[in-house]
Amino acid sequence: MASIEFIQKRIEGKEKELEKLTKKMERIRKAEASNWENNPYSYSNWDIERTERDIRRTQKELAAYQEQLTAETEKANSRNIPAILEFLANWKAKVKEYYRESLPKYLEDRAEWYKKDKAHCDWSNREGWKMRHENPDEYKRINHEHSETRAAFQVKWNWITPYIERDQLNEAKLQKDLDKDADAKYDFIIERTNAIVGTITDATNLEVGFKGDLNGYIIGERGKAKVETIGAGGYNIQCFHFRTLINRMK
Repeated sequence: MASIEFIQKRIEGKEKELEKLTKKMERIRKAEASNWENNPYSYSNWDIERTERDIRRTQKELAAYQEQLTAETEKANSRNIPAILEFLANWKAKVKEYYRESLPKYLEDRAEWYKKDKAHCDWSNREGWKMRHENPDEYKRINHEHSETRAAFQVKWNWITPYIERDQLNEAKLQKDLDKDADAKYDFIIERTNAIVGTITDATNLEVGFKGDLNGYIIGERGKAKVETIGAGGYNIQCFHFRTLINRMK
């Protein structure tokens, strides 16, 4: 998602582009008014059509950036609901702790896997070549089984491996990604709530429960919305994943 600073720079660029096009059109119209006699740039009717098209395009792009800036500014200004901030801060702390606690187990599993992989390579180089000729089906089965074991190990730990450097947890990188993810989750809650009840006017009844879950209701311009979080699970889902449910209240 584009930052406010990025969008502002794009707006400034489009405003300058529109200013240049407007001045160009003034020069073209001046040449046209002279029946193209006072025409140092050799303008023609074709330049009128092209410049009008460029002005319309730039105005459209400028309006889109301005609309995007308004939306992003509203999000930035809404990042002050204490309960949501507390909920996401707790979530990030739990995830970081889970990664720290998982690191020794990951290193242990990896060491075990390296032993199995080396043993398989040694077997393949010593006895495997003979089986490859005498019993190719069995050779393929063993190699396939080894490949599946490797894939299973990678799937089991693919969530932590991007943050491992020299057998240590890169907490700075993890924190950066968690902050980015938390911003996205905050925006989702706000956008989903706005879609249901409009602009939020009161979030004082939203609170974090003793389990760290976010519950309560938010009041908006068009009514109330109930907010609740539930744990999310499933294959290869780590701890502290959640779903935020937001529904209109009668």
